[in-house]
Amino acid sequence: MSNSIWLSGSRGFVGAYVKKLLTDLDVSYKCLSNSKSQDENIIYVDFSNKQKIKEAVDQYGVPETFIHLGWGNVYEPHDESHLKENLEDGKNLIDQLYECGLKRFILIGSSSEYGDRTGLLKESFTSSGEVNNYVKGKVALSKYGLNAAKNLSRIFIHARLFYTYGAGQQHNSLINQLFQSHLQNAEMNLSPCEHYRDYIHVSEAAEGLVNISNVKESSIINLGSGNVIKLKEFVEIFWDELGAEPNLLNFGSYDQPSSEQSQPRAYADLSTLENLTGWKPEMSIRDGIRRTINDLRLSSYSQLDKEDE
Repeated sequence: MSNSIWLSGSRGFVGAYVKKLLTDLDVSYKCLSNSKSQDENIIYVDFSNKQKIKEAVDQYGVPETFIHLGWGNVYEPHDESHLKENLEDGKNLIDQLYECGLKRFILIGSSSEYGDRTGLLKESFTSSGEVNNYVKGKVALSKYGLNAAKNLSRIFIHARLFYTYGAGQQHNSLINQLFQSHLQNAEMNLSPCEHYRDYIHVSEAAEGLVNISNVKESSIINLGSGNVIKLKEFVEIFWDELGAEPNLLNFGSYDQPSSEQSQPRAYADLSTLENLTGWKPEMSIRDGIRRTINDLRLSSYSQLDKEDE
């Protein structure tokens, strides 16, 4: 296990699980953010200012690994910030942390970088079709980091994370909508849901990232389940595990939003992940869904207890 890890994006969905796992494993880590927070456990650093990054290293000591999950405006993939502020902040972190002695920088990318490619997706594949600014920004930072690592004899890893699900997603996520509809015994109106996804439970995504933090060579690494499922089937399994009435699911109530990627039948090649870490995800979709529902119910009960106090 790495001697020390710095983590950006610890308040996000995946970041919160990574943080919990690092705590459970008793790994030394610190959480950084370029957004000010009331949380005293999160160190505020202006990523746009290399001197401020250096000051953080001077104060807390250089980590062995930096996991960069933090990325602004992720729910606005066409925003120009992905090619401006986000990209420049990432370059500053790479430059300054490597200069200060950082051994390993891990950038979290996404399966969206493959565009509309189908079938087994290998890390050597480039984007196909139209891609948004979020993808362009991640790809540009990856190229920059891989080049910097090569020139400085450091390690740069670009982890392409596939569709991650679990309790703790944004409130309007599909999973939360399904859960709330069931609680209210209400109809759930959906698109045809004929597209596909390689789903990985967030707990295994976190485990994968922690394993990747020990990789000793620069690489692009897929992090998914290595399987594919039609979204309609995923929803039906989720609904069934909730114990909800099947006739309350209405597929095809509206078209798939044109702003969404086509999400063709594609899934992650996990050969690189397994070769470099000796690990791969093993949780089935149904088991992941059961865990998600259990966590959602526990969270719901906890919230009711707080309201009764």
